[in-house]
Order: sequence, then structure tokens, then C-alpha cells
Amino acid sequence: MSEKLIVPILLAAGQSQRFGSDKLLHSLRLDGVDKPMILHSLAPWLEVFARVNIVIRADNRALIQLLENSDSASRLTLITANDAALGMSASLVAGINAYLQADGWLIGLADMPFIQSSVIVDSLHALKKGAEITLPIFDGKRGHPVGFSSRFKPSLLALSGDKGAKEIFVSSPEKTTFIKSNDSGILQDIDTLEKLDE
Repeated sequence: MSEKLIVPILLAAGQSQRFGSDKLLHSLRLDGVDKPMILHSLAPWLEVFARVNIVIRADNRALIQLLENSDSASRLTLITANDAALGMSASLVAGINAYLQADGWLIGLADMPFIQSSVIVDSLHALKKGAEITLPIFDGKRGHPVGFSSRFKPSLLALSGDKGAKEIFVSSPEKTTFIKSNDSGILQDIDTLEKLDE
């Protein structure tokens, strides 16, 4: 029996409206290293997967150029979300559509630079073992990344608006494998400049 193909998808097509500028390009100091937030967010994914897929907006030339010129460029696949302005769901659908034949997808957010690779590894292993939905938990709170088996493909492709896939796992608790994590980074998405000072 061949190993399940679980595809990593990082959503990076947002507008950064609350941040005031493109937060993914904002320089962030983490573990003594200064680099754009998107590159910090990518790092743990690249520790786990040979290739990482990033959903971007076609008009975000600065982000595209940064990724294409990064040290990891050969391991990145950029997926354009033509309807990104319609909300996060459009980005998610674009990512799923690019890999319809996958056995599952592990979906993360590009504005979450503090996630550790361990929670990605644990989520990936659970999906490969047959979990239908994976959801990491820290201190009783739900975080990211979220995983889905291909059984949820129709539901994922039918999403709309800016809620992402939350409605799917909220309505399917009995199908959810909760990944207990000691990493508070699974809760920390950066929406505003102030968040960086917390």
C-alpha cells in the first residue's frame, strides 16, 4: 500500500489591511535572525516537507519576487488565487484545486511565524494514519495548521467568504483528531503591528 500524499498549503494571499502594510514582507527578528515574516513562517514547513505550496495574489509582485529569489525558491510552488479578494476561502479553494488528487491537505497561514515544526510533523503523521481532520490544541484553544483528508474535498471546494474551513471542523467534531501541542505559536497569527510587541 503506497504512502498517502498529504500536500502542504500555506495561505499568503491576504490583503494585510489591519497591519497597514504587507505584513508578510515585514522584517521580524526571531531566534536572532532578521528576515521577512513569510520566510520565518515558511521555515518549519520546509523542515518537514520537500516542497511547500504557497497561495499568493497575482498582483503581489513584491512577495512573488521575494519568494522567487529566496534560498528555498527551488522547493516552493506558487499558486495564484485569482479570487483572493473574496476572502480566505477563495485562497483555500485555489490551493485545493491545484492538488485535487491528493489524499489530504495540511493548511497553514503565512502570518504565523512562531509555529514549531513539531506540530506540523504530528499533524502530518495523523493524516497519513487515516485521520479525517487534524486540529492542534494549545491550552484548550484551537490553532493551526489544520488538516483534511480527501473525504472533505467537496466541502472544501464549496467554501466561500472569509471564514476559511472553520465551519467544516466545527460541524464535524466526531471526525476531528485533536493534536495536543505545547507550542503557543499555533495560536499566534500577526494581524497588526501591535501583535508583534505582545
